[in-house]
Amino acid sequence: MSRILVLFSLLFSSLFAQETEEFPFLGVTVSTQSIDIAHSNNETTLGIRYGKQTVDWRTMFSYFGNSSYKSFALEIDKILMDEMFGTPKVRPYLGFSLGTVKYEDSSLTDTRGYFYGGDLGLIIYATDKIDADLSYHYYKVEEFDTLDNIQGGTLALHYFY
Repeated sequence: MSRILVLFSLLFSSLFAQETEEFPFLGVTVSTQSIDIAHSNNETTLGIRYGKQTVDWRTMFSYFGNSSYKSFALEIDKILMDEMFGTPKVRPYLGFSLGTVKYEDSSLTDTRGYFYGGDLGLIIYATDKIDADLSYHYYKVEEFDTLDNIQGGTLALHYFY
């Protein structure tokens, strides 16, 4: 799985090579996950992010976790509608995520798998150096017998340096 993440990061990094300006950032997140197993579980996780953003694209590596749920993900987002509004203070985006998940629950026989899915959200610029990211995600989970999907919302704060 780590080979796939490295391959995707190299592939999408080359897409940004044509862009003139990149904005690296660090972030902190809080996320709520609705985990679809025989009974619906809700997990609240804290996380960290590292990423780079151009005018049109954003790539992030994220780590989320608590005592029973851990996840590492690569997210690629396309920032939408800048052609209409220039670069406004609120920017919608649509994204794709790929990652690994470890979830421990008494009803599961498997504890590790991977996921892929989509994200949509809003980037809200507080200052030139800080933005807030509100998003919804839906992930299809593989390599678990009874765990099919994970969905939820995320609030993140990013600092551009």
